[in-house]
Amino acid sequence: MALFRKILDFFVRDSAERRRFVSEFNNKASAAFQSMMIDSLFYAEICAGNRDNSFRHELSAPVFASGFIVKAKAGNELSIEILQLIGRIILSDQTLVRKMFVLHWDTLIVMDDRTRLNISWRIRDFLDFGGFLH
Repeated sequence: MALFRKILDFFVRDSAERRRFVSEFNNKASAAFQSMMIDSLFYAEICAGNRDNSFRHELSAPVFASGFIVKAKAGNELSIEILQLIGRIILSDQTLVRKMFVLHWDTLIVMDDRTRLNISWRIRDFLDFGGFLH
C-alpha cells in the first residue's frame, strides 16, 4: 500500500492539499453528526472517477484518483432522492465546487455505503464563472 501511495503522490499534483481537503470535510461531517445537525455520518475519500472522457477536464487527475466520493456510513439507509439532494447541496456551494475542480477532481460521487446506491456528477458542469465568460 505504501508503494501505491508514493506512486499516487507522484502522479497527482497537490496531493497534500487534496488529503487536507478530504480530512477537513470528514472532520466537519463528523462534528455535524455528533452534534445531531445531520442524521447520517458522511465520510469522503479519493477514488477512481468516471472513466467517461466527458467527465475529464484540463486539470483532471489520473482516472484512478479523479473521483471525490462522499459515503453515508451510519444512520438510516438513504434513497436515491436523498442522495441526489446531498449531491445538489454540495454542488450548490460554489467555493467547494471550485476547490474540487482546482484540486483535480472531475467526478463527485455520493453513495450509501450499505446499499451501494450511488450517483455521480461532472464537477465542471457546476462551475459558475459569474457570466464573464459566457
